Amino acid sequence: DLCENLLSKVKSSNLNFVVRETPYSVCIKVRKSFVKTTNNHNHDLELQLNDEIGNNLQNNYDKLKSSYDDLMNKYNDLVEDFEEMKTKMKKENSEKNKLIDRMMKKKYKV
Repeated sequence: DLCENLLSKVKSSNLNFVVRETPYSVCIKVRKSFVKTTNNHNHDLELQLNDEIGNNLQNNYDKLKSSYDDLMNKYNDLVEDFEEMKTKMKKENSEKNKLIDRMMKKKYKV
């Protein structure tokens, strides 16, 4: 989970922070000061965190795109089936109408 990953990274960093968690939300307040660390470590941590967030976003995008493509394929199949059924029904109705006409002509000998 992205939220758990973010919390883990913040908690394991040397950032000066306060975290408020509820079952439904997380609030992270980062202070301007650092807890005895170097800027390089923070920069590296920030780059690593950005990479992980970017990778998670890309993975989520890829999953959504795949789901979207699957749905579109199913939709297109349904449209094609619908059109085939519509054509079949028109043909059957036409045949029924012809038979009814023949029956009516025979019965009334028109």
